[in-house]
Amino acid sequence: MSAPEETLRPARWAQTVRAVAWSVALPFAWTGHALTWTAEGVIRAVALLIRWPKAAIFSAGLIVAARSYFYSPFPPFGAYEALDLIAAHSPRIYTALALWHIATPAAGTWLAGYVGLTVWRVWGESGRRGRNWGLLPAWPQQPTDEAPSLVVGEVHHPVDPRQVGLPSWLTIPEKGLYTGVAIFGAVGTGKTSACMYPFAEQLLSWQADVPERRSAALVLEVKGDFCYQVQEILQQAGRSDDYVEIGIRTGRRWNPLSATWLDAYSQAYTISSLVNQLFGKGKEPFWQQAYTNLVRWIIEAHRLCGENQDGWVTLQDIYRCAIDRDALDQVIEAAEKKADVDAGSPPRIVSITQQDAFAHWDKLDSYADWQRDGDAGFAAPWNEHLAAALEDLKVQAVVTGAVSRPTSRQRHAAAIRRWYQHDWLQLSNKLRSTIVEGISVFLSMFDVPEIAQSFCPPKPRAKEGPDAKLHQRLDRLSAAPDLPSLKTLIARGKVLALNMPAGKNPALGRAIGVMLKNAWLQALTLRPAEMKKHPNRYFRPAVFLCDEYQQFASVGEDDPSGDEKSFALTRQSKCIPIVATQSVSSLRAVLGSSESWRALLQTLRTRIFLSLSDDASTQLASSLSGEVERVKSSWSLNETSKGAGVSPLTATVGSGKKDMGWGKRFALQWQALFQPRDFAKLENCQAICLPYDGKRALEATRVYLKPYYLPRDLGYWDAKRKGEI
Repeated sequence: MSAPEETLRPARWAQTVRAVAWSVALPFAWTGHALTWTAEGVIRAVALLIRWPKAAIFSAGLIVAARSYFYSPFPPFGAYEALDLIAAHSPRIYTALALWHIATPAAGTWLAGYVGLTVWRVWGESGRRGRNWGLLPAWPQQPTDEAPSLVVGEVHHPVDPRQVGLPSWLTIPEKGLYTGVAIFGAVGTGKTSACMYPFAEQLLSWQADVPERRSAALVLEVKGDFCYQVQEILQQAGRSDDYVEIGIRTGRRWNPLSATWLDAYSQAYTISSLVNQLFGKGKEPFWQQAYTNLVRWIIEAHRLCGENQDGWVTLQDIYRCAIDRDALDQVIEAAEKKADVDAGSPPRIVSITQQDAFAHWDKLDSYADWQRDGDAGFAAPWNEHLAAALEDLKVQAVVTGAVSRPTSRQRHAAAIRRWYQHDWLQLSNKLRSTIVEGISVFLSMFDVPEIAQSFCPPKPRAKEGPDAKLHQRLDRLSAAPDLPSLKTLIARGKVLALNMPAGKNPALGRAIGVMLKNAWLQALTLRPAEMKKHPNRYFRPAVFLCDEYQQFASVGEDDPSGDEKSFALTRQSKCIPIVATQSVSSLRAVLGSSESWRALLQTLRTRIFLSLSDDASTQLASSLSGEVERVKSSWSLNETSKGAGVSPLTATVGSGKKDMGWGKRFALQWQALFQPRDFAKLENCQAICLPYDGKRALEATRVYLKPYYLPRDLGYWDAKRKGEI
């Protein structure tokens, strides 16, 4: 070896090492993994090379190319006359040969590596499973993540029910969560233990250490054990103080009509819809309209008695006013007096003589509350209906008091009186009794003292003023304190749970659940305006968890209320609805024979189908999973004969020579990705998921759920072999 070569040897080795280092680092950049030059980083690099054989083959090709470049360089000019001739006459061909000289070792290494990998996967890997074969990757979600996400389960083969060597996790990102998750599964398939419990744990544990960011929630269920599970999840996450419960003698008191920001018509329509769903679904719309109209004006009259038209009203008050005409008269009169007092002027009084009063008493008695005005006649508060009646009867009346333009509250009171006099009282007694009886069947439940104590509480005590401290002390000493407003609970990140098992009172539990759900979702619809006013403020996610959703589902159809509209409107409010039901048929049975269930289903973009037991649900799930083009084979068999004839002895048809042939044809056909039978044959904790990531709908895939009682690093197939599933 000459002296110059000995001098260049360290430099070549340095260049080789540098080239090898870059060739090793490039595959990690290609696969999206960071490489740190520490002991941990080297171990991670080796593990990644073993786990991703394609990256290892790519690195090997680059290393061979680098060594070939330094140790076997392309012959220099003057080494071969033929190359010199090519360089002189065609520099492009010379450059191509030089590049091919460098790329050939890398290409050969890649080709040999891929051939070896193919041979191993076909003949070696299929019959041999190493220690890490089928090992689950690390759990992709952490409570400290910047945004919430949901891990549905582990994914092996996307279609066939078999284990693969490199499984992955199916994760729904934040934007996909705001579009809703619907879970369908027959009884005993694991939709509660493998979906609702794990999903609640992931979402309620997110940012649990940051009070300003952790999520609020509403939990509805009918079994009675989900609330205790949620309470345990919050305790493990360090959020015990965030649990708030509603129930009969078990939690705080709540008035379903306390949401004064809702108009009276919306609250009345919710009550009439509940009556219609609980006690019949007639096709005649008159009865629901009559219930809505009666309840609406009773709520309006009670609200008008308040300081800012926010008077306290409960379902017990509505029931008593509906069945008692005198009680309704008193409420309307109190509203009118409140309107006159707030007007800032003395009330107007109408006085008539005793003779006119006796002559027209049967007609004037229904327009006002008449009182004796000395010995000369009678007097009553003035209203426009009474004035019109006196004018029609041509009765001379004396009006005292200030004459001013009616205020908004007075016009409101006049509208209530107009409905009462010219609408409600004009109905026949039989029709009024029928309407009252139809609505009182539902409202009478809230006149029971035990139920009224929890859901018809008295008006909350004032939090300001000289007695504020006394009122606060009385609230703390109360066994069942009043529930704060739902807007306050959401803003503080509280988890509100309705603990009313269906075994005690199914109708009451369903009614309270539907009204609580509607009020909670309506509170979220106020968020977009606040987000617009405060763009720099962080608004926490709000999770709606509902097991056995068919018990609480409601649709508005042509009315602006309903879950299908609420879920669509609250997406901007960062609401995460997660509902679980037994099947699509159970939803259709509750919502009626109309197609409104389709509008509700389309607002829940991610669908998880566990094992289904009815054909309608399996057919729908199969159609929603989509179709793929598959090769379909068909066989054909034919027979030909020559010299056919009829035998004169046996009278049978025959031939002298026969030829037979067969053929096989292949054709492309569109078939469902998952057949209806696939949904019926799913085992426990297996599901077919139609995910939506917030931007696009992903392909339907078979997913293996992770029950809450199993460790996260234990795979489904390993748990099944151990008998834990």
